[in-house]
Amino acid sequence: MRFLTSIFIFCIYLVFFFSCKKNSSVKISSQRFAVGEYIQQGDTLNSKNGSNGRTIKGTLKSGQTYYLSSDFKDAVVNAGDTLLLQSGVTVLIVGPSTGPTAIGSQEHAPGIVVNGTFLSIGTRVSPILFTLQDANLKSNNALDPQDPNTDPAYKGYWGGIQGGVGGGDIIIKWTRLEYLGGLGPLADPYRPAKTRYGIWFRNPSGNFVLEDSWIYGTRDDYFRVTGGKYHIMRNTFEKCGFSAGDGNIKSGSVGDIAYNLIIGATGNSFKTSNSGGLSPQSNMNCYNNTIINSGFRQANAGEGGSIDFENAGRGNAFNNLLVNCKYGLSILGGGSTVAIADTANIKYGNTYNYGDNLDITQQFLPSGYITQQQASDINGGNASLPSSNNPQFVNFPLPVSQGYNFLAGSYQGVFDFHLKTNSPAIGKGYTGFSPYALVKLDPVFGASEITKPGKDIGCFQTDGTGNQHH
Repeated sequence: MRFLTSIFIFCIYLVFFFSCKKNSSVKISSQRFAVGEYIQQGDTLNSKNGSNGRTIKGTLKSGQTYYLSSDFKDAVVNAGDTLLLQSGVTVLIVGPSTGPTAIGSQEHAPGIVVNGTFLSIGTRVSPILFTLQDANLKSNNALDPQDPNTDPAYKGYWGGIQGGVGGGDIIIKWTRLEYLGGLGPLADPYRPAKTRYGIWFRNPSGNFVLEDSWIYGTRDDYFRVTGGKYHIMRNTFEKCGFSAGDGNIKSGSVGDIAYNLIIGATGNSFKTSNSGGLSPQSNMNCYNNTIINSGFRQANAGEGGSIDFENAGRGNAFNNLLVNCKYGLSILGGGSTVAIADTANIKYGNTYNYGDNLDITQQFLPSGYITQQQASDINGGNASLPSSNNPQFVNFPLPVSQGYNFLAGSYQGVFDFHLKTNSPAIGKGYTGFSPYALVKLDPVFGASEITKPGKDIGCFQTDGTGNQHH
């Protein structure tokens, strides 16, 4: 009977899908679509069936709560299987620990390993939540004596979403993921007993969609793409990374990163590097992002802060608003121990830089890089005066009085990074290029909307398009 019900629901989905092709404004509620059988409400997703964790497939039902237990096992989606989270699902990570008791231990933070297809399809009205529950859930990893977030809500780390090599698609919409980056198991062939990335996608023939979502608090990279087509749009990333950590694009990966709000990132908010030996060449189309107070926790001198092209990485960077970042747009040329970017195939401009002091303004064009001031930039050169050309956010006072490495509580939702009507960033965007748009449009299996370059610099557009978080 459950099988027949799933078939019926799938048929309804098909009817709505084809009607959407006639009217792109039609949205499909995730409750209309299910995969396989429903997983029982309150289930612990990783606590059964084998020493390495539980294999799971099917549907987590809308509005229900499920659990990941820190019994040091992963929830695993096998090749050919699909795990679907409907809107309003909550996944709580519970237990006494999220890290190993000793280096070399078999214990590790639980995560979701995706060798099949992972679909987290929240909605604006009813988003999905992954977070930690137990107030005593503290990492006891000797290599992590302090958390990176100085946050009363911080309780430890969990293992995040780890795509397998050659796995299926990972599609995440209107989903909030908190405190990612616990250690992986010693038996992990790729990162044994090392910090896990928040989301790791590594399928050269697959699709990675992260849109309209939130990632809050990670230990290392908040996402890493090592192969595949990607669409990363209209998200908020806050306090990601500890002493390192980027939004990281590697070889074999091509796609769009646009209309994202980044607050307090450790390193480069977005970085592309062609390391990894995959084809095609790493290519990042990075436009209309707003990046606030980033780069100050990066341990390596001369790195981190905003947007970085290196090691034969190529692409575009337009219409980005950089406020009090340690370094401006970074394009690596000769004279460095790190391989240079594909400088012949990088286009950039319409960058808006703001800095409160000389330490920041003198790095709008970072030392050791070959970034050139463009005529379309606002405050683009290192001779820019501190505190000049305030971008005029609706509610974020500049200059900043509490310092740039702020970590006490969440800023997203407290401050408002929309532009006032008198902002000098309005109307200064460049729209003469197109998204790569390599991921198909689909309300469940692809991108919901591919937002074109905007006329205003930054992620919030005065016409209401762009980032939809408030």
